[in-house]
Amino acid sequence: MYKYQTAIRMRHTDAAGIVFFTSLFELAHECYESFLESKLPLADIIEQNEILMPIVHAEADYHIPIKLGEEYTVKMCLNKTGTSSFELGYAFVNESSKVAAEVKIVHVVLQKNTWKPIEIPDTFKSILSNLK
Repeated sequence: MYKYQTAIRMRHTDAAGIVFFTSLFELAHECYESFLESKLPLADIIEQNEILMPIVHAEADYHIPIKLGEEYTVKMCLNKTGTSSFELGYAFVNESSKVAAEVKIVHVVLQKNTWKPIEIPDTFKSILSNLK
């Protein structure tokens, strides 16, 4: 599991001061980027690799309102892996230890030149194993 601390800012909310649905995905992706950066520089991942890992599915469940000014711990874990894909789960936990929302995002691993699915490289499998 990887933990990421964040706060809800005005840019994350709608006119009612509640997190806008797209912002939840943005915050989850910030957590993912922070995790990757903690393992190796993101620039290296993008520039030196011959693979891509686009998102092919995303879903969210909202349990309680996430409001402007609140602090959250985003807990990211590896839900499952396939041959060429992996699913990450994110729990948005407030200061009262309540899960306010949950996000699931599925990535597929593609060969950069052909855009065809390939097996998850062993190096990345090792990185993902830190999330169990």
